Amino acid sequence: MIKMKWLPKHNTILYLCGKRYFSTVKVTNESIRKMKNDMFSEEKTRQQSLITRIEKIEVKYRGVPSDCTLIMNKNMSTPYNCAMHMHEMLCQRSVLAEVNGQLWDMHRPITGECELKLLNFHTAPSVLNKVFWRSCSFLLGLVIERAFKDEYFIDLHSWPKPNVKSGSYVYDVDVGILNWTPTAEELKTLTTMLCKVANEDNNFEMLDVSESLAMKMFQYNRFKMQQIPQLAKEGSVRLYRVKDHVDISYGPMIANTKFVGTTQVTAIHRLDTESGYRFQAVSIPKQLTLNSFAFSVLVDRAKKLNETGLASDSDEKSSATA
Repeated sequence: MIKMKWLPKHNTILYLCGKRYFSTVKVTNESIRKMKNDMFSEEKTRQQSLITRIEKIEVKYRGVPSDCTLIMNKNMSTPYNCAMHMHEMLCQRSVLAEVNGQLWDMHRPITGECELKLLNFHTAPSVLNKVFWRSCSFLLGLVIERAFKDEYFIDLHSWPKPNVKSGSYVYDVDVGILNWTPTAEELKTLTTMLCKVANEDNNFEMLDVSESLAMKMFQYNRFKMQQIPQLAKEGSVRLYRVKDHVDISYGPMIANTKFVGTTQVTAIHRLDTESGYRFQAVSIPKQLTLNSFAFSVLVDRAKKLNETGLASDSDEKSSATA
């Protein structure tokens, strides 16, 4: 049986509760992206409207330039807001937070009194390596979805758990093209797009939504529809947004795209799976320095097929990451 890819200029396959339905609605990557972005914004506004009373909490900060106690707003103030009250340097360099020992997104509201630490690549490199890789995979998905013409309907599949030792971060995607051999020019275009997104200085926004809302948001993506029920924790699914791109991940993510430095999309490998192609890239945090020769060595290594998540069915292969 030949598996056909349904393109947006034709009837679209709609996935609801794991079942396939034919829809006469013509959709494109852009229209779906707008739909998800609008739903994300509406839900974020709805959740914020539920806070009808401002409650003050103590946030005990531990770190440079000195320990202190801040009085912040419960469920409203974020670690980034705390950094704003202390020093501009903390706003510029803090990649991730630690709230009561738990890794915490910089733009995620604090839910109660806590002890706060702010992390950067110099003070916590081992912790941030996987977070950085995960965030870069998210951005790679953002770029892939925008890189193709409208006649190609892009189904983002997922990325495996970050494995820094593998030498590259990845995103598996069905681009609706059979036997595609990407050219060097196409890889260069993807690299340019990825670098541009990183340089635009965009925050990673986090939002927990109900499983039912997540299913509505990703109703045109057959992969996500299968993954969401497995990823839901107590009926909740964690989403992230950069610009108008929304995707699923356990997180956490880096605070802002500006922390992504030298970057290159290195390879696109055809997979023997339904997802189609594995896009691979390598990036260096902007806070770290690396000469061009050393980076070229990393690029050469990142061209080889990254088999993370492919070798065994027991490996978690979903858009949720560690």
